[in-house]
Amino acid sequence: MVWPTEIDVRLGEYNAMPLPGQQLPAANAYSPLDHLLNLDIKAPPGCQRLTGIIAAMGKSTYDIDTMEKLISVGMNIALLNLAFGTKEEHIETIKMLRQAAKKYSIVMGRNYPLAIAAKLPGRKIRTGFIADTYGETVEIKTGETVRLTTDETYRERCSMTNIYIDFMYFADQMHKGDYVLLDNEAIMLKVEVISATTLTCKVERGGLLGSCKDVFVPNVVFDMPNYSQRDKEFIDMAIHHQLDFLIAPFVNSTNAITELRHLMGEKGKKIAIVANIQTIEGFRNFDDILASCHGIMITRQELGSDITPKKIVIAQKNMIARANKVPLRAELLDIANCILDGADALVLSAETATPLPCDQATGSALAAVLAAQRTIAAAIIVVTTSGKTAHVVSKYKPRCPIVAVTRYAPIARQMHMYRGIIPLIYEGNREFSQCSQRYIPFQLFIMENYEGARAF
Repeated sequence: MVWPTEIDVRLGEYNAMPLPGQQLPAANAYSPLDHLLNLDIKAPPGCQRLTGIIAAMGKSTYDIDTMEKLISVGMNIALLNLAFGTKEEHIETIKMLRQAAKKYSIVMGRNYPLAIAAKLPGRKIRTGFIADTYGETVEIKTGETVRLTTDETYRERCSMTNIYIDFMYFADQMHKGDYVLLDNEAIMLKVEVISATTLTCKVERGGLLGSCKDVFVPNVVFDMPNYSQRDKEFIDMAIHHQLDFLIAPFVNSTNAITELRHLMGEKGKKIAIVANIQTIEGFRNFDDILASCHGIMITRQELGSDITPKKIVIAQKNMIARANKVPLRAELLDIANCILDGADALVLSAETATPLPCDQATGSALAAVLAAQRTIAAAIIVVTTSGKTAHVVSKYKPRCPIVAVTRYAPIARQMHMYRGIIPLIYEGNREFSQCSQRYIPFQLFIMENYEGARAF
């Protein structure tokens, strides 16, 4: 996920200790307050970023050379928003991205594992098309009255007084006094009168409205299918073209993840599922959702509307903390110090009375991260088949990059989602041993393909 780019600054030949950007006094702090107090603003920045970049594709990127440039300056995952554009356009974009990655791989002399993610349209509700007689937009004026209707005759005849809504049961599930937000909250309406197919609303905040804009209702969970027929077509497209991630929008419970996994079937089981938290219901069920998918995406726009913008920062920090739940750094350092100081044994009390599961991968990951921290290592090298070991090492947030070597391109691409991992695809001899001369090409492969090794 953090392949060095032309923008990353390399270290000089003789200043490898200590490594820039490590912020070691802050890293060794025993409390969050100590961590903040020990951050040094004079310390040089990190020579390599540890956080990945996901770039959305659009009209401005619809060119192979532009895509290649995005890769060269740090794009790790290309994101397709399937709510916009046709299926054919997205298929063409996928082909262009693969061509751009291939061209960049030739330039760099190694296989660059560009990952591709697609966000499904899902439960998004949208307005209709502005009537041709009004041009591209109409002005919705504050204080005036507008009608939101599900009448199909208005689908392509929206105006400043009548706006089509593409969810046919919209009026049935609304209540007087509810607020309706249009076009990313640019326009706010308040429901005053409800009929069979129409809501009469007062404009609380006006603005310009274009065609096919999003509709959001704070604190209302609509009873509607998680995935439409259009979503199912896009799921088949993702499976056929071997995408790496599918983002499920408006996930309120584990049911949406379970249903998506069922729709993907056996052929799509290798595609990672990312749940998009956009409502307060998703926030309330966060722990269960987290346990059922591969990753979480937080959309602050809709979530902020649901829980008020003043609390969105708290909600975001809460979810990130729960997703990164690990043993306290102070506890890990206490254990490490006892071992390194020569203690013969450690007494575990509450840790064994109320044990936390720790498999072999977790134990190895913890040991590697602690050793890297203690020795100010330049990198942690992980040889992995499924990617799990590298994922676990990433969970414990080492201060240095994680060079993950695998033979499988799909595994390498999916590792872009994890912090600090630099995926390398090894295509050399399958039979090598640490005790034989055949291990030397493997070592040379890592040195030649990981530019950071030259910097350190």
